[in-house]
Amino acid sequence: MHFRFCSRVACILCLLVSGLSFAQGIAETIWIPMQDAGLFAKREIQLEATLYKPAGDGPFPIVIFNHGSSGGPIPAGYTEKAAGLASVLTVRGISLLVPMRRGRGKSDGGNGEEPSPCTVEGARQGVEYASAALDATFDYLRKQSWVVLDKVVLAGHSRGGILSVIYAAEHPGVSIGVINFSGGWKDDACGPTDINIALLEAAARRPRFPSLFLYAQGDGFYSDASMHRYAQVFRAAGGDVDFKWFQLRNTNGHLLFQRARSVWEGDVSAFLARIGASQ
Repeated sequence: MHFRFCSRVACILCLLVSGLSFAQGIAETIWIPMQDAGLFAKREIQLEATLYKPAGDGPFPIVIFNHGSSGGPIPAGYTEKAAGLASVLTVRGISLLVPMRRGRGKSDGGNGEEPSPCTVEGARQGVEYASAALDATFDYLRKQSWVVLDKVVLAGHSRGGILSVIYAAEHPGVSIGVINFSGGWKDDACGPTDINIALLEAAARRPRFPSLFLYAQGDGFYSDASMHRYAQVFRAAGGDVDFKWFQLRNTNGHLLFQRARSVWEGDVSAFLARIGASQ
């Protein structure tokens, strides 16, 4: 009896594990070539990236997820996997690619995003430096047969969230929508000018694209009033934005993406369906 019970438990565990693996897809490390400016000439470097693909041969729609900045508890060598988002996407027939920018994770090159001055111009220079990694990512994807290039969604957390918004604005047509988790380039303590407001306002004046802004109360970097203003200013300047506001219990609101998947999963799924990203 004990043996039969253990066997049944083992079978159930196997099914659960296999189901979880299917739900998340299989994480594969790939390397994205990029031309980086050296001291005397350009050189080719490699960017580390994590790829999840649904079951089957494809081609698949894709979400490109852009990580945040390093500092504090997040070391420069940390590799973002975004496994929770992969679980949401792959069961819906959507692939996920998480590239690490220069000097982050195991990617070659230097982290030219930080430190940076508390000015709008300094932030724009950092965004331009970060955008080069997305240029390389799109160059890589254009050579892949498994991806549907007219169903690309840009997404990201913190610095990666606002980077996704700006990149989509400055490269019309590369993305059918943007998902911005707690996006901002600089925190509220950075100078008298709200740098994030200036960046978002400029992006909203570009060609429109659907965007989902996800923010949570009690963010350790931006005040509640600032986060509401991000969406208000973006919309007033002509941006197409669906703003979602969450309250997390006993959690820094900036950790919305990492700690509260059950909170944002429904809104993300609905947005992807609305813009036609799902299979």
